[in-house]
Amino acid sequence: KMDAFACTSRGQAHRAGLWAITTELLETQTVDFSVGAEGLRHVPGDIIEVCDSDYAGVTVGGRVLSVDSLSRTLTLDREVEIPAGGNVVLNLVGSDGQPVTVSITAHPTPDRVTVSQLPEGVAAYSVWGLKLPTLRQRLFRCVAIRENDDGT
Repeated sequence: KMDAFACTSRGQAHRAGLWAITTELLETQTVDFSVGAEGLRHVPGDIIEVCDSDYAGVTVGGRVLSVDSLSRTLTLDREVEIPAGGNVVLNLVGSDGQPVTVSITAHPTPDRVTVSQLPEGVAAYSVWGLKLPTLRQRLFRCVAIRENDDGT
């Protein structure tokens, strides 16, 4: 049973019911997580890409510890495994707050990657997400936002 609040026509009620049924069939998973200040730009209804290392079985997200702009090398907060074949890219947050995708050109140590270009605004403690050719990122619709007691 569903209440279509402020519904004024039979067609509108039909669309609301169809939307509820379709959503129940297609959107079957939920995720609950905390974000820092960079997550404040999302509002309910946004479609967000979640880098879940537990679900993927490999490390696919974290924070940048340091940036070497001369060599375009990023030191990550954890070790990552880069497969030999395929195009591996890194998602970073640019100066405008929008995600920027860059290719990984080298992997000198387990916790460092060299990228094809260094987007403007990438600094220490910004977030990164790894896109592997064998792993499809999961998309979720934001349904609620709440502030925890610890400020997250």
